[in-house]
Amino acid sequence: MPGTSLTAVARPATGVDAPRIAQICATAYRAAHHELLPAGYIDRTVAVYFGAERVARQVPAAPPGWFGYQVAERDGRLLGAAGGGLTAPGVGELHLIYLEPGERGRGLGTLLLDRVIEQIRAAGGTEVWLSVFLGDAAGIGFYRSRGFQPVETVRADLSREDDHIRSLRMRRPLN
Repeated sequence: MPGTSLTAVARPATGVDAPRIAQICATAYRAAHHELLPAGYIDRTVAVYFGAERVARQVPAAPPGWFGYQVAERDGRLLGAAGGGLTAPGVGELHLIYLEPGERGRGLGTLLLDRVIEQIRAAGGTEVWLSVFLGDAAGIGFYRSRGFQPVETVRADLSREDDHIRSLRMRRPLN
């Protein structure tokens, strides 16, 4: 892939990575969704999911079914984070992939996706699910091009009745 750094690697996150993971996730979430989602929803989501303390608690595998964060780095600099786990026997879930906005399109998202899929497969997963906001053409296109197919539309996590924010659930079988 043009522009992909040959020195980029994916690895499990460690405790010292937590502040940078929180920063990347919050910044990337805001950048990716500022034109798609209400500001209040974005602020609420960043506060709940990407606060430094929560990320620090979840760097190692902590909640049941969560495999911990995986990070992408190049030349010793963290550029992205991803995480997933199992939600039921054989059923994996990709919870997140976020990159520094300037790093999109350079292969790091695919590197992280492949890393999480390897974890799910190694844990006995036979399929992977994810959610992407309706209207997020870049996100939907990224996942479709990597074998995910749309299955259903659901109310987005943290969405209130008055938000009317919907997510597309997508699935990919693991062969």
